[in-house]
Amino acid sequence: MNWSGILFDSPQRIETAVGGRMEKGSWVYNPYLLLGFRLLLAAVFVYAAVQKIGKPLAFADEIRMYHILDIGPPLYIMAIALPWIELLCGVSLVTGIFLRGSALILLALNTVFLVAVSFRTAGVMEMEGIPFMQVFFDCGCGFGETFAWKKLLEDSIFFLLSLALLVAPGYRFILSPARR
Repeated sequence: MNWSGILFDSPQRIETAVGGRMEKGSWVYNPYLLLGFRLLLAAVFVYAAVQKIGKPLAFADEIRMYHILDIGPPLYIMAIALPWIELLCGVSLVTGIFLRGSALILLALNTVFLVAVSFRTAGVMEMEGIPFMQVFFDCGCGFGETFAWKKLLEDSIFFLLSLALLVAPGYRFILSPARR
């Protein structure tokens, strides 16, 4: 049985968006795997957005804990806009409309999240004198309190999934037939 025809997209070489080449059978560009990445990211970001959309003041307080923005219009604009951006990106990942743009936005957001959580973790470690593996706080993502190492790992995975979607040479399972 020829598994390559079932598991992988095409028998031809796939050229990546960054100019490199992937041989036939590259599992990274399997259309079903890319669909799984899309649906996983969509589920996470839609759920997180729904948790925050109805509570902008509470979300503003959680953002303020990072000591990046102080009370004022930028903080409240961020608390209102960020959940809607996450929701739109999640819907885009499901439908396939503006897929690369959503992947780029999520890549940027996850970069900011990684940096912010890293700095907050370092601050908690310094202030409370506890080791890295014991830092525990509500990151503001909508999923409740968690260990900092777990949040950094999750955000790193979401970063990599977003990057894979951004550089994928093509997509299947999208609503816009003109983009195929």
